[in-house]
Amino acid sequence: MVVFPTITSRNQTVEKVVKGKTYVYERIPYYNPKIRNTSYHYRYVGRRDDGGIRKIRSVLPKRSLIHGPFIPIINIVREMGIEEMLKKHLTQTESMEIIAIAVSKIVRPLPLASIDTWFDGTSLSRTMGVDLKSQRISELLDRIGKSDLYRQFSRDLISRINPGNSLLYDITSLPSYGSAEILEYGHAKDHPELEQINMGMVMERSRNIPLFFEIHSGSIPDVVTLKRTVEGIRKLIPKIEIILDRGFFSHENLSLLKDDSFIIAASLVPKAVKNVFSSASRTVDRADNVIMYENDPIFCKSVNFTMNDLGLRGYFYHDPGRESDERSDFHRKLSEKRSAVEKLQIRPNISETIESIASHYRRYFTWRMEDGKIKTRARNNAISAAENRMGRFLLVYRGGYTPLECLSIYRNRDSIEKAFRTLKTDLDIFPMRVRKESTIRGMLFIFFISLIIRTGLIRGMISSGLMNKYSLEKMLLELEKLHVVEDASGNITELERTRKQKDILEALEKVSWW
Repeated sequence: MVVFPTITSRNQTVEKVVKGKTYVYERIPYYNPKIRNTSYHYRYVGRRDDGGIRKIRSVLPKRSLIHGPFIPIINIVREMGIEEMLKKHLTQTESMEIIAIAVSKIVRPLPLASIDTWFDGTSLSRTMGVDLKSQRISELLDRIGKSDLYRQFSRDLISRINPGNSLLYDITSLPSYGSAEILEYGHAKDHPELEQINMGMVMERSRNIPLFFEIHSGSIPDVVTLKRTVEGIRKLIPKIEIILDRGFFSHENLSLLKDDSFIIAASLVPKAVKNVFSSASRTVDRADNVIMYENDPIFCKSVNFTMNDLGLRGYFYHDPGRESDERSDFHRKLSEKRSAVEKLQIRPNISETIESIASHYRRYFTWRMEDGKIKTRARNNAISAAENRMGRFLLVYRGGYTPLECLSIYRNRDSIEKAFRTLKTDLDIFPMRVRKESTIRGMLFIFFISLIIRTGLIRGMISSGLMNKYSLEKMLLELEKLHVVEDASGNITELERTRKQKDILEALEKVSWW
C-alpha cells in the first residue's frame, strides 16, 4: 500500500493504491491533547477512475445479493439461445420465469413453495424482476403443460444447434404423490408403492445435449415407448443413429429401425439370442478374437442370425474382467439373501416373506423347515447357468461399426443414465409432489431446461480444466460467496472477487458452451 498525500490548505487529500486501484481519502488535521500534537481524521471520498473520483458506498448498503453462480449460467442461457427460443412462444415475463425456476434448480434445488424466498436474495431478482410466488409458479406450470411448448422448443433447439445424428435414448420412471390419470403403477425400482409416469429422453451422444423428451403412462413398458419417440425425432433429424440398452430389444423395435443405424444390447429372452449365446460361447475365447479396450483384453466374435423374418448382425463379447466382478457380486448377494432367510423366525405366511427377501435370487436356492429352523440349499444347475452368462453380451447393430467402435459407443451411453440420475438427485425432481397432469408436464419441461443448462456447465468445466479442481457443486458454492450490494438508492455494486472466483470466471469466459 502506497500513500500519496496532497495538501489542500488545511485539509489534505490522501491516495492509497491497493492492488492497482487508487482510493482517495480526505485527511483532516486536529489537535490531540493526549499527545500534545496534531492527529488526523480520515473521510473516504471515493475511487479515482478515468481522471475523476467516483464515489463508492457513499450511500449505506441496503442488502447483499448472491451473484457469482449466475455469471456463467446466464452466459449459457444467452449463448445457447434458450431465452430467445422461449420468447418465440411465450411472453417476456413467462420466459424469464421459466429461466429463473430452471436456474434455481441448478444452484439451490428447493420445493416450489420455497423458491421465492431464495430468489429474493439473489441478483436475479433485480435483473429479471419476475414473480416466483407458489401460486404464480403453479399457474405457469399448468399453462405450459397444456401446450405443445416442449415439442416446439425441441424443434427450435435442434434447428439451432445442428446436432449430430448419433443419439442416445432411454427411459426412466418418476414416482409421484399425485393422482393424475397419467400416473399408474409400474415397475419402479424406487418408491414402488407410488404411482408413476415414464419419461423418455433423447440426447446427442457427442456433446451430451438433451434434445427431446416424451412422457408416457406409468404402466407402459420400456420396449413399447420407442416407436413414438423415434417417429417424433425423425421429423427433426431425418437420418439417425440410435444407441439403446436391452430393455428396448424386440422384433417390433428392430423392424422400426431397419433403415437406421443402431446399436442395441440383445435381451436373452428370444430363442434366437439364446442360440447365439450357446454357440458363440464355445468359440469366442480364442487368441485371434482378442481386442484391447482401455488396455484390457476382451474376446469378440462376429455373428449373424435370424429373428423371425429379420436378418441381424452383431458382435458377441466376453469380458473376463467384467465376468470376475459379476461373479463376485452375484455370490456375495446370494450369500446375503440365504443368510437373511435362514435367520427368519418360522411364522404364518413365511413363504411370502422369503419371496420378498430373496427377490430374483429365489431361483438359485431351495428352502425347507427342519428342527424349527429354515435351511437353504443352493441350486447348482441354475447357478452354473447364470455364471455361464456372466461377462458375456451381444450387441446387435446396423451400420459400419468395427468390434471396438461398437463396444466403445455402447459403453459411452452411460451419459444418459447420469442425466436421469441428475434429474432425480441433484435437481431434486424425485419424487414429484404435483397433482395435475398439466402441472407435471410443465414441471418436467422446466427440469428439461435445467438439464440442458447443467450439462452445458459441465462441458465448460471439462473443456476449461476446472473439473480437475472442482466438482460442479463445489464450484457453485465458491461462486455463491461473490455478492453484489444494493444501496438505498437502488444502485448495484459487485464486491471484489477473490482469487479463486477470478480464476473460475476467467476460465469459463474462454469456453464455447456448445
